[in-house]
Amino acid sequence: MPNTSTNAMLHALLVEDDVVFRRTLAEAVAGLGTNWATHAFGNGHDAIAFCAQAACPDLALVDLGLPDCSGVEVIRALAQQCPRTPVMVVSVFADEARVLEAIRAGALGYILKGDPSLLITQAVEQLLAGVYPLSPMLANYLFKLARPGLTPSDPNAPRLTPRETELLALIADGNSYAECAEAMGIALSGVQTHVRNLYRKLGAHSQLQAVKRARDQGLL
Repeated sequence: MPNTSTNAMLHALLVEDDVVFRRTLAEAVAGLGTNWATHAFGNGHDAIAFCAQAACPDLALVDLGLPDCSGVEVIRALAQQCPRTPVMVVSVFADEARVLEAIRAGALGYILKGDPSLLITQAVEQLLAGVYPLSPMLANYLFKLARPGLTPSDPNAPRLTPRETELLALIADGNSYAECAEAMGIALSGVQTHVRNLYRKLGAHSQLQAVKRARDQGLL
């Protein structure tokens, strides 16, 4: 972990294809102090090439949904080239397979974009302090996975999109459709469309039934 108590310049690698959110990540790093410089890339291959040519960064924030490769490839490359660099995933992807793949590749933290319970600067501070930040929804899954006799998910379970999983978690927390729409940054009609798709995939006819079936199949 980098020594953030000194005045030496520290370097953060940002790998995010969305320009607006890349700015959000840069602002989060700026919140750590004035001795941080950021190196931002919109694709994975350029980020990997940068790490191969430059000194290892003191921090890496990586999205998984990149236009040229999976962010997991970036994490694997960092683990090989810069094994001491702490890596945190910041992504919309919440499905179990991606979470486990990223952690196994070397990620030490994983937070979901828009997670109101964990600010990015706060999560980075935890990571640099040796505490591995994890969004609560993902922590629930990992604890469940660690318990004997439980499988990560039913192999025959339906495949939910990240947005459907996000919506289902919000519904499970008791949010109304209007509150879900606000939290997800989409229109109410978009929430209603996702709900119809969830009901169809889960064979459910109510919110309660959809949440129960998702939990029974390891999707929540």
